[in-house]
Amino acid sequence: MGSSYFVSADRHTGAAWPFTAEQLTASVVRIWPQSSVNEDNDDTLNITVRAGDHHCELSYQVDLQVLIFRDQEPLSAPLTVVHTLLRELAPGVLAVWWADFDATLEPLDPTLDLQQFIDDFGA
Repeated sequence: MGSSYFVSADRHTGAAWPFTAEQLTASVVRIWPQSSVNEDNDDTLNITVRAGDHHCELSYQVDLQVLIFRDQEPLSAPLTVVHTLLRELAPGVLAVWWADFDATLEPLDPTLDLQQFIDDFGA
């Protein structure tokens, strides 16, 4: 616990996320109506979502196009949010993830069903 995870489009393959901060905000609020999205002064969206019975917080660095979430229990909560957003806003875009303690890029396939996506994270 205490680490953070980062998710972005796989820039090594030339991938980029096609959505804007406004589109991300609109999707979060539409999919999880009790959620909130606030922008701070350094171009970061702070996202608070209730996914099922779990509350989770993520952030999105707009200029870098990176989603960030803390290691938390259950990890399935932020992964559900990431999976849902990527399937809606960036279908077919290759993605990668890494942890702050090990900057090794790992593939992340949002085309997988949710449970496989969660099971494969960190495998």
